[in-house]
This record gives sequence, structure tokens and C-alpha cells, in this order.
Amino acid sequence: ANFVTLKLKQNNYLLGETQIISLIESQGLLGFINGDTPSPAQEIDQNGTQIINLDYTSWVKTDKLIKAWITGTLFEAVLGHAVGTKSSKELWTVLSDAFSQASEAREFEFQSMMQYHKK
Repeated sequence: ANFVTLKLKQNNYLLGETQIISLIESQGLLGFINGDTPSPAQEIDQNGTQIINLDYTSWVKTDKLIKAWITGTLFEAVLGHAVGTKSSKELWTVLSDAFSQASEAREFEFQSMMQYHKK
């Protein structure tokens, strides 16, 4: 089932963020976008030889899945923000930096309008 029903754009960031974060949290993967689950070393030493770290390989697969989930929620006009990002954390940071302040200002404006109409 698709748990994210909104396509993320500048004027609905807070709603979209709520749905995306809920999906990622439900899978126990929030640490990938908030930095609590950093990338392990790409290689490890085994008896004096550098070998590929299987934990790194697994981490990359999961990170790319999360990045795909997030990218799949973006309006076409917003997809440009995803270009060049290398991780789900980087993508989420770019989106948050681009849209959160505008959304918070819009939310404050709506709350002010509602207060005015109540009076």
C-alpha cells in the first residue's frame, strides 16, 4: 500500500514530511535521514587484507531504498532538488532546507488568519 498520499512540493512540505517520516519510522529506518545510522566503513581489515564490508553493502541498499521512497513522493517540479544527492540523509536535508521555512511561515500565516476570523 502507498502510505504517502501527497506529492511533496513547496506549499505542502509539513504535511508531506509527516507522511514520509511516518513511513520511514514505521520501518525503523529514521536513523538514515537524521544521521543516527551513519554509513559503516566501506572496507574492513581481515587478516591483513582489506575486504568489502558486507554491513556497508547492506547499508547502501537500505539507504538507496529510502532515497527512492522520498524521491517517489516529489512533484516533478521539485525533482531537481534530488539531482546530485548521494544519500537519503543528504536528500532529506536539501528538501528540508529548501521548503521547511516557507511551510512554517505559511502555517503561521494560516494560524494568524484563523485567529483573526475567530475574533
